Amino acid sequence: MKSRRSGFSLVLIGLLGAAFFWLTDPKYGVRWLNLRPGENPIDATHDAAVATYVGLSACALIVLIGLVLLARRTA
Repeated sequence: MKSRRSGFSLVLIGLLGAAFFWLTDPKYGVRWLNLRPGENPIDATHDAAVATYVGLSACALIVLIGLVLLARRTA
């Protein structure tokens, strides 16, 4: 039962983290959230690309671990 609760928590945290990285991405997210006045959107997208991909990959790994915990049978 404890692994199920942990699995739900990890899935929820992973999805919230992915939403955060998606919303703050200059290319795919909400534009007014992440551009400073006078900043070029192409440069902002280039600067944030690596951090967005690493963050989304980490969130996907967290969701995967949560799904594994949900799929496990308790003894």
